Amino acid sequence: MKIVQISPYPMSRPGGVQSNIRDLSEWLRAQGHEVRIVAPPGGAPGTDKGLIELGKTRVVSIHGTTFELSRASRPELTTCVADLRDWGADVVHLHTPWTPMLAWQLWRRLSLPSVATFHATLPRDGGLDPVSWFLRRAARYFHRRLDAIIVPSKAPQDQWRALGLSPAPQILPPAIDLSAWRAARRAQPPRTGPFHVVYMGRLEERKGVRILLDAWPEVVKNMPDARLTIAGSGTLEGAIKDRVASMNLPGLSLRPAPANTPARALIASADVFAAPALHGESFGLVLIEAMSAGALPVAAANEGFSTVMTGEGEELLTPPGDASALAEKLIALARDDALRERLGIWAQNHALRFDVVQQGPAYLGAFERALG
Repeated sequence: MKIVQISPYPMSRPGGVQSNIRDLSEWLRAQGHEVRIVAPPGGAPGTDKGLIELGKTRVVSIHGTTFELSRASRPELTTCVADLRDWGADVVHLHTPWTPMLAWQLWRRLSLPSVATFHATLPRDGGLDPVSWFLRRAARYFHRRLDAIIVPSKAPQDQWRALGLSPAPQILPPAIDLSAWRAARRAQPPRTGPFHVVYMGRLEERKGVRILLDAWPEVVKNMPDARLTIAGSGTLEGAIKDRVASMNLPGLSLRPAPANTPARALIASADVFAAPALHGESFGLVLIEAMSAGALPVAAANEGFSTVMTGEGEELLTPPGDASALAEKLIALARDDALRERLGIWAQNHALRFDVVQQGPAYLGAFERALG
C-alpha cells in the first residue's frame, strides 16, 4: 500500500499526534508499505522521511489549549495532489481533521479511501459556544464521508454515540514506538537521593500545573528534600515562573521543555511523573511513555487518563483539581518502597500493550478495509 498521513500540526514540533504519525509510519514501512506525510511547516524544517510541508500555520488559543490553524493556497494544493497521485497513493489517514483546515483541503481534493483518527474529545460545554457547535457539526460531516473513524478511548467514542452517529468509531490507542523510552530507563543508574517528581508538558490552565504547585508545599512539609522539576512552555509560563519564585523552595525548579533525548532522560530519572490535567484528555500517551521510562505516573482521573490507568493503575489516580489528594498520593508513594516497586512492575508490563508492535496491525487492518 501507499499511505498518505496528513497531520494538522507541524512535524518539527513535539506532540502526541506527531509521535503517533511518525512511529506508525516507520512501522508501516518496516512491513513493506510506503508512506508519505503531509503537514504544515513549523519553526524548523521537518526531517521526517517522506515529509511534504505545505501551507502556512497560525497559533491560536481556545478552550484553555493552544493549537495551530493551517491553510494551503490553491496552487500549493494542486501541486501536492498531482505529486501524490503520480506517486500512486492508495489511502489517506487523516489526524484530527476538524482542526482547520489543511487536512480537510487536501483530503477533499485527493478523493481517496480515507481513515481518520480523532485524537481529542469534543468540548463538554454546548449551548451557544461556537467552538462546540463547530466541532459537533464537523463530526457529523466527517462521519458521513469517511470510510472508517478511529478514536483513542471510550470517552470520545461515547461522545460520538451521544451525537446519534452510527456505527460508532473504532477504539484504537495511539501506535507509539516505546523502545527509546525503555532504553532511557535502562540507561539510568539505580535511583538514589531525594524523591523526585517531574511534570513535562504545556503550561496552560487545563493541564493542571497550578494544582501541582498547590500540592507541593504539603509534600515538602513531609519530605523537605523532595524535588519537583517542571519542564514546559505555554500561556501560563510567566505566571508559573512568578509562582515558583515566590514559593522559594530549593527543590523546586522550572525549565524549558527539553528535546526528545534529554526529555526521555529527565523522565527516566524521576520517581514520579505528575499529570494533573483537569479535562480535555482523550487518552494518556504521556503516561504510557513515562511508564516505559520507569517513572510512575500520578494522574488526574479525567476521562482520558482513566482509560489508560486501569487495574492496579487506578491506585495512581487522584480527583482532578484536588491538590490535597495529589499531595497525599505523592507522600504515600515516597514513603512506601514496596508500593512503588509493585506498581512499577505493573506499569512496565502495562505499557507494553500500547507499543506500535502491538497496535500497528490494527491500523493496517483499518486501511485495508477502507480499500475494500
